[in-house]
This record gives sequence, C-alpha cells and structure tokens, in this order.
Amino acid sequence: MPDLIEGLDGPRTAQQELFYDLEDAAAVIGWSMIELTRMASVGKTPDEAIALIKICALLKAQQEKISFYAGEVKAGAILRSEAE
Repeated sequence: MPDLIEGLDGPRTAQQELFYDLEDAAAVIGWSMIELTRMASVGKTPDEAIALIKICALLKAQQEKISFYAGEVKAGAILRSEAE
C-alpha cells in the first residue's frame, strides 16, 4: 500500500488541475442548491420560492454537466495540454 501513495506530493499536471477544478465547481454548485432550497423554504413569498426553485433546477443541470466532464477528464476522454 505505501508504494501506491508515493510521489503524490509533487506538482499537479494540467489534467489533474482540470479534474479538481471541475470537481470543486460541482461541489460549490451543490452547496449553492442546498442553500437556495433552504432559503426558498423559509419566509419567502410564493413567487420568490418558485424563482429560487427554478434557479436550483438550472444549477442542478449544470452540476450534472460539470460532473460528467470531470468523469471524462478522469477517464482521459478530455485532455488538457500542459501550459507553457
């Protein structure tokens, strides 16, 4: 097992940076949806609540897209060249 974790302290490749950036973006979107859903449920007018729920639906679609892209990056289907 120790040999599996050797060399992980070095700089990330451009591919790894892209993967982690996409994962982070998906996580932020997920957190935002939770907060917006909470806001929609407490003391908002029906119109405000509906607007927040629509925003959550749009964010969910984007989160799924970004998560899919992150999976493609991890699988090597999307490649990012090294920055020069």
